[in-house]
Amino acid sequence: MKRYILSAAALLGALIVALPVSGQMRTSYFLNGSTQRYDLNPALSPQRGYLSIPVAGSLYTNVETNFLSAENFFYPNGQNNGVVTYMHKSVSAEEFLAKLPEQNAIEFGINDQILGIGNYFKGGFWSVGLRLRSESNVNIPKDFFALTKTLSQGSYDISGMGIESNNFVEASLGYTFPVQDVFTLGIRAKVLLGLAHMSATIDKLQVEVGEESYTAEMAGSFEANITGYDFSQMGQNEITLGSFVDHITNFDNFNPANIKSIGFAVDAGIEWTFRDEQIRLSAAVNDLGFNAWNANNSFCAMVDNMNFSFSGYDFQNNEVKFESPEKIELLPTDAVNEGRTALHTSFVVGLEYNFFNDIVGIGALWNMKRYETRKWNSIGGALTIRPFAWLSASANYSLVNSLGVMGMALNIHSSLANIFVGADYIASKFGTANGGATPVPLNQNSVNITFGVSIPLGVRMF
Repeated sequence: MKRYILSAAALLGALIVALPVSGQMRTSYFLNGSTQRYDLNPALSPQRGYLSIPVAGSLYTNVETNFLSAENFFYPNGQNNGVVTYMHKSVSAEEFLAKLPEQNAIEFGINDQILGIGNYFKGGFWSVGLRLRSESNVNIPKDFFALTKTLSQGSYDISGMGIESNNFVEASLGYTFPVQDVFTLGIRAKVLLGLAHMSATIDKLQVEVGEESYTAEMAGSFEANITGYDFSQMGQNEITLGSFVDHITNFDNFNPANIKSIGFAVDAGIEWTFRDEQIRLSAAVNDLGFNAWNANNSFCAMVDNMNFSFSGYDFQNNEVKFESPEKIELLPTDAVNEGRTALHTSFVVGLEYNFFNDIVGIGALWNMKRYETRKWNSIGGALTIRPFAWLSASANYSLVNSLGVMGMALNIHSSLANIFVGADYIASKFGTANGGATPVPLNQNSVNITFGVSIPLGVRMF
């Protein structure tokens, strides 16, 4: 029974990264019939106009990490007939920690096109869209895992741990047009309505594990922005965590008149074709902009030298022996007055060579997305086939932060419907669970998937 429980735990751990969570679909970049590549580069308008199916028109979900994979956290047991977690005594701390980077990151989000329409009109391609977007990231220092693995006496520095979440609605207007039959330019202007934003950064977290107690000293900053909520009465000198939670969970504090947070962003792209469009060079920048929060919708503070202590459980009095400050002294910061949160800007450059009358294409793609504390880089090659005018498929191999990954996508783009499905991260190494009955991806630490359905409109005009 224990073996089955551990096998299930291994499978669950491997599938955590497959949870639906903003981003863009790299593997769609050379599929010229898809509407998804238009998201990556506004100069790459599709072969036909489109009317997106509400909500399902283009749904992109992704999780990207630099550490969270099954082979990093699960190990064969001594009998080689099951698995154990990294916490098991048979797995040394040195073996486990050697696989982890100093800073362990998880980025995840959702990009769902609620409404979207695009069509060719008077020599250009126009588009209008409405999207719901959510972007979050977590940063975990290696010492956190050292603490959970060893629990031995000593000092652990977990400074640098942080979390950020940005949630907003995006309305966009795009225009793509040719220049002298050689260049195609595209621009997409966006208006953003912020829904909620939260960020917490632990600048200092020193944990001391002693014989009789655990103690921690913490300092950092916290910011919350929730549209429609008035934080002006919260105060900035001292507060309890309970009073803050009570405020944001009390819907009476929400007032539509307080929805004043708005932001702006722009996407811009270019495509250069030569040798009768046999060679195509393109580049774009996306999400260059910010959300701006109204001061009344914002709460921001710094926490200085907050101390905690845990010394066990008092069975005689039936209570946990945990000490923490009843109230937290808060030092206001200027961030509440600035009220801006930058979007995660991305850049893309692609080069494609097509032959056999455009039936086969080979391409190279570089993609970089900039987060608050790090950058995700991807560079790789792709093979695209277009056996019919209504069908195309692409496969690529990319190095994402030095880790090799496979991606595949299929697009049906007939005059009746445009259907797209694809993934940028496909595992290349598998193990098994449940006695070999269930395959488990071992070296996969990131997952994304895109699905989209739209109704075709007018045909391409340039």
